[in-house]
Amino acid sequence: MKEAVIEATHHFCETILCEIPQKIETLGEYFYGSAIALLENGCEHTWYLFFEKKVLDEIAFNLLFEENLSENDLDDLLKEIANQIIGSAKVLLEEKYPENTYHLSVPEFMGNVCAPFPIPLSDRHHFQVKDSTFIIAR
Repeated sequence: MKEAVIEATHHFCETILCEIPQKIETLGEYFYGSAIALLENGCEHTWYLFFEKKVLDEIAFNLLFEENLSENDLDDLLKEIANQIIGSAKVLLEEKYPENTYHLSVPEFMGNVCAPFPIPLSDRHHFQVKDSTFIIAR
């Protein structure tokens, strides 16, 4: 599952931002987050996506041709990013493991989140794109 999520993340960044995300160690401190569950044969895997505002501004401009998003617009944008990335991972998994069943939950907006994160995260993947950091973890 991890490989499918990373591949979907790369594809999203290449398509929307025209840049391949780079793995990094050092992160920013202030993020906006969303969460979405990917169920595999009934087993729930909740994925958390945390983006710095700068990269969200780039995504919003490229996807929506919008600048200076309101909190409500950030809510919608982060849920859409979660749907696109984890939804693409779901499709990749369905193609690779057709005997398994996969379902997505409705994504949730987590608002502004500061590091250290208020929830325990494992399987963390730190990326940099457009001079901004983001994390995908479960």
